Amino acid sequence: MQTAVVVEDIAETGIWLRGLLGEAFPGIRVTVCGDCRTARACLAELRPDLALVDISLPDGNGLSLIPLILQASPQAAVVVTSILDDQEHILSALQTGASGYLLKDLPEDQFIHKLQGILRGDPPLSPKVARKVLQYFNGAGSAVPVAVEPVLPMEGLSSREVEVLVLIGKGLSRREVSELLHVSDNTIATHVRNVYRKLNISSRAEAALEACRMGLISTEL
Repeated sequence: MQTAVVVEDIAETGIWLRGLLGEAFPGIRVTVCGDCRTARACLAELRPDLALVDISLPDGNGLSLIPLILQASPQAAVVVTSILDDQEHILSALQTGASGYLLKDLPEDQFIHKLQGILRGDPPLSPKVARKVLQYFNGAGSAVPVAVEPVLPMEGLSSREVEVLVLIGKGLSRREVSELLHVSDNTIATHVRNVYRKLNISSRAEAALEACRMGLISTEL
């Protein structure tokens, strides 16, 4: 691996991913793009060997970038990096051309190991993602069409507020969310307040119910 593109709108998370790539592939050159527009401009100049792409971006759905990346660099490994672990997003990413899907809550050593597996021909999939894929092919899931058009905002939520809703809906504490998204506790507190206000809810239990209703999380696994 010589060059990589990271598409991630949270600056701190972009730095974190750059660091993980440096540990996985010493000497790799990494370009971080904060939105779809910047990524498209970068692809006009770069031919990356590897791309890490978030789904929830300020100006669209990151999955829409996958065909562009593969057009610019057909041999590139495109790995979606997200906190969204529902079957629809996973299957849409893989159907669109992603060669892997890693959840951001994966421990760093495992994240690095999964990335290095690309060189061995191993698809970089988080264990939970792999289970969802197996469930689908074993007949436990329903057919999911490819949908790469922007699906956010939902219920008036920003892309980042949707991610926070998913995490608190899964039961993570505010501190755990801040550590996972690599932003301050105060920033997460602001996002939580905005989510509660916009959805007219006041508890984690209600947040979980809303996230389920919106199809962002499920009770399985």
